Amino acid sequence: MSDCIVETTDGVRLIRLNRPEAMNSFGGTLLQEMTEAFVSGKRDDRVKAFVVTGEGRAWCAGADLAGMNRDRTASTEERFDRRVMALDPIGAVGQAVMAIYGCDKPTIAAVNGAAAGGGFGLCSTFDIRIASDKARFTTAFMKLALSADCGLSWFLPKLIGPEKAAEMFYTSRVVDSEEALKLGIVSRVVPHEKLLEETMTFARELASKPPTAMTYTRRALQASQITTLEDHLDLEWSTQTKCLAAPEFKEGVAAFLQKRAPDFSKF
Repeated sequence: MSDCIVETTDGVRLIRLNRPEAMNSFGGTLLQEMTEAFVSGKRDDRVKAFVVTGEGRAWCAGADLAGMNRDRTASTEERFDRRVMALDPIGAVGQAVMAIYGCDKPTIAAVNGAAAGGGFGLCSTFDIRIASDKARFTTAFMKLALSADCGLSWFLPKLIGPEKAAEMFYTSRVVDSEEALKLGIVSRVVPHEKLLEETMTFARELASKPPTAMTYTRRALQASQITTLEDHLDLEWSTQTKCLAAPEFKEGVAAFLQKRAPDFSKF
């Protein structure tokens, strides 16, 4: 059985993390399958947006420490070495983070349950997080005497500020969905039973937007975290000229002049 269930409808690629017995942790081929779903979706013009959710009671629990410990044929040192390899920034974890971050299309995490440790890091990579009222978030690393991984120490301070991020890292405390909303970790909280329905409705709305403008807006938002204002103004004008030359712009102007809704579905 696949560790990721992938389907694409109405321009939205839905990816279900499918290791519920292990809280969708980074075991098996989960990371590799998810990475491929994003890489292939980036190349596929039919895919306009991505949604990732988890099967079972967790979104993603990070590294499969329990799974590694079940391998009694390996020594403690060998199991530790495997853990280090799993954290390799150019290995499976880093490739997954970069595939999500660099996919050039809107990404939404539909957080149905726990997002812990590396799973929280993966979750933080997404443009938008919509949480079930059963969602929970924790950095978890300090409890295992580990520092942060999966990009979480890069993303989280940008989401909630360095002081609040430091508190979450230092204490590894669990943040429920309502506090996550107040902190800015998630954009909204919905009833658990309506999570996927409401997320997919929102994703289909994003999929209906002009793709060129969406791509360059996403790139500009990402660049805003690391560029100076002067450089960013140059970037904005550069991307705007590309949008002006794209066919979607002609449709947008025509729809405005004709006082109708634009139709970007053919682009």
